Amino acid sequence: MQETHAVAETRRGFIGKAALLGGGALAATGVGAFAEAARAQSAPASDLAILNFALKLEYLEAEFYDRARQGSFGRLNAGVQRFAEVLYAHEQAHVDTLIATIPALGGNPISKPALKFPRLAQRSFVLTAIQLEQVGVGAYGGAFPALKLKAVKEAALAIHSVEARHAAYARLVAGTLPANVAFFSPLTVDQVNRRAAPFFA
Repeated sequence: MQETHAVAETRRGFIGKAALLGGGALAATGVGAFAEAARAQSAPASDLAILNFALKLEYLEAEFYDRARQGSFGRLNAGVQRFAEVLYAHEQAHVDTLIATIPALGGNPISKPALKFPRLAQRSFVLTAIQLEQVGVGAYGGAFPALKLKAVKEAALAIHSVEARHAAYARLVAGTLPANVAFFSPLTVDQVNRRAAPFFA
């Protein structure tokens, strides 16, 4: 994958900072804080449905990066390998947080769905990562106005901001402009389902 020296240096710095904020710390903060805040509260059915919809997408993203880091999409260069490792840790932390938060609110987290991925090489893996992260950002942004419970809003907002960083990180790794638009466009449930459908078996 071609990249300028400036992009390479920026990416190395970004990766170093991302490593310092790795998935373990996020998992500890996310699961502990949000599940504890949610405990002893009861969420509306609509909030629980949205959280389970988010969990479905987080399962997809975590599995995608897990496969990449373990070589399912072929050999990755060091920078892209690190990208896959960092995002896997974050997405798995999101999965763990949602699995802990949903029952704390009186719901039942969905099981991991069957997933499928096309044959990807390094370039197509990164481009697919951009696609998935943009779906994640749009999904959380689209669902946020419908959420009722404060603890759920806080959890969704915390994850949404990280998904936006992931999208920028993926675009940086691809050698494109990290912040490519001035305004965010939320997605409806139908739009999210259509864009994510090819990855569900």
